[in-house]
Amino acid sequence: MEVAGSALIFSREPLDGALAAVRGLGFRAVELAALEGWAHIAPSRVADDPAAETRRVAAALTAADLRPVAVNAGLGTEDPDEGRRRARALFEMAAALGVPVVTLPAPGGAAGLGAAAAQLRPLVEDAAYHGLTLAVETHMGAVTERPDAAALLCGEVPGLRLTLDPSHYWAGPAQGRGWRACIPFVAHVHLRDAGLGGWPQIQVWPGRGAVDFGAVHAALREVRYEGARSVEYIDTLPVAAAEVGAGAAEAAAEMARQAGGWGA
Repeated sequence: MEVAGSALIFSREPLDGALAAVRGLGFRAVELAALEGWAHIAPSRVADDPAAETRRVAAALTAADLRPVAVNAGLGTEDPDEGRRRARALFEMAAALGVPVVTLPAPGGAAGLGAAAAQLRPLVEDAAYHGLTLAVETHMGAVTERPDAAALLCGEVPGLRLTLDPSHYWAGPAQGRGWRACIPFVAHVHLRDAGLGGWPQIQVWPGRGAVDFGAVHAALREVRYEGARSVEYIDTLPVAAAEVGAGAAEAAAEMARQAGGWGA
């Protein structure tokens, strides 16, 4: 089982600094962040010059001695044509870097399954053209916030997969129920403990939340999941029930230590 570090552990740092810091925590693999207006790689810049951005990211990965296992992306536009242009460029970059999975946010819950499926179908085709898997994250407030809806969405869009973030299925309305419906569709996993109290408990010190990681890991093993798992403690969010003075980096290191005991 490969456990990567999310670059969002150090979202406030520039790309080079964030990757060096992830490596400093002991990770050998990383989930890159390509979140417009926030972290590290701007999809708009990738769309304007994919080759230059690919060279920049590749150089930073080499300097940090990290292997990329996924890209967590946010396109940062409501315009579907511009969004598709940015997505295509990200897929091109990801393929050049050897990244197998790109995660995009799932459409908002108000969109409904039909509209969400229509929005995602062409992007799944674009990703497949580059030999990639497109996944959407299980996330509160999105059409995927309930596990049964997330599974239905994947059924409506052949080739679409999920980035399973169990923290949202415990802190959110599912309250730790029904998540097994998603397991056959998982292409990537985020690791972060959470409580049952909504957004204020979306990020809890590892082992002090409610997420049943043992059950999640066992379910993934049953379907022979072979992808990576990315520790995603985000430095812009507080860590509830943390050790005194501890933040995202310390929580991420502890999460990785615990994950190492789950076995292959």
